Amino acid sequence: MTERLYYQDSYLKEFKARILKRIKIGNQPAVILDRTAFYPTSGGQPFDKGVIQDTPVVEVVEEDEEIIHILREEIKEEINSQVVGRIDWERRFDHMQQHSGQHILSGTLMELWGVETVSFHLGEEVCTLDIIKEKLTEEEIKKAEECANEIIFNNRPVKCYLVKGEEELRKLNLRKVPDRKGKIRIVEVENFDLSACGGTHCRATGEVGLIKVIKWEKRGEKIRLEFICGRRAWEDYFWKNELIKIISNKLTIKDSELGEVIDRMLEERKETRKELKEFKERLQDYEARNLINESSLRDDGVKIVKKVFEEKNFQEVRELVQKIINLDDSVVVLFGFKDEGAKILFACSRGLKYDMNRLIREAGKVIEGRGGGTYNFAQAGGKKAEGIHKALDFALKNLKNFMKK
Repeated sequence: MTERLYYQDSYLKEFKARILKRIKIGNQPAVILDRTAFYPTSGGQPFDKGVIQDTPVVEVVEEDEEIIHILREEIKEEINSQVVGRIDWERRFDHMQQHSGQHILSGTLMELWGVETVSFHLGEEVCTLDIIKEKLTEEEIKKAEECANEIIFNNRPVKCYLVKGEEELRKLNLRKVPDRKGKIRIVEVENFDLSACGGTHCRATGEVGLIKVIKWEKRGEKIRLEFICGRRAWEDYFWKNELIKIISNKLTIKDSELGEVIDRMLEERKETRKELKEFKERLQDYEARNLINESSLRDDGVKIVKKVFEEKNFQEVRELVQKIINLDDSVVVLFGFKDEGAKILFACSRGLKYDMNRLIREAGKVIEGRGGGTYNFAQAGGKKAEGIHKALDFALKNLKNFMKK
């Protein structure tokens, strides 16, 4: 059994202990101590990091009544030897801020709307809280943040203590009654919240600094909130404030005008895109008519538009093909497109009897590719870009051999 020093003092940064066991977890060395300040992964809170005898602790897990410290490498000390452990304080205090902040936020949600917290996860960047509630509005989030941060600003004491029996536990007005029996550790925010919890916490709410809900979304019957506390909230505020300053300076406006200006810019962009689309359609219509006028005429009266593109994007070429066959009732289009390989597009007016699908399958062999489509619109892709012109020449020469059956 390992004595948990963090139960009595979450602020303990260094401690002495005796090695009870040396074991292996997978291929990694690990030790079990008679006492430890290292918190194991539990209750939604990740493990502490730090060192034992200057050897990094890479993970801490709980097994029965023992806490296992998984090490980066073996330590030379044997069983019963005394060792010194040191906690990564920056990580520990961050976890204390987040976990204490969660208790305050959960207590606030319970006090305001009787909303129960069903799960909590303390992540590397954000924390999540799952609650049972039909919906959550912007106004409700703002109200919850105001009330939670008011508890922080009051700097109320936070006490941690053990309750030994069920009778004593029933006397407490717990936010949620725990399932486990025996000794239960209680975390109490003075005159506000009582919860069963084994995590590490601040001595007073003021040390949490700030609580900020950054996102929430519906997940089945639950709502998941993402929130940050303490230094994380400050860092989030810092980069967002810097970004707002940069944008405001570039637009030469006040911070307070940013929302209004962005709305106006988005509306202007919408209009610009609409105008650009109209211009592109006009230009494409002109290009399509120009290609039809420049097409070669077969003895059967069919116009042949044959061309290889390198500068346009493939979608523009497809749109141009469609425009050409819609504009003329007697036109065949044989297009090639070079872009990290080869693409060919064959099409014809709907009234013509050619089978572009069969034709492109044969022409596609010239570019070492394959493809298909409908009788009047087909495309193929291949690896051999230098074969595009031969593929189009093949199609032109053999067009009459590929009529619809």
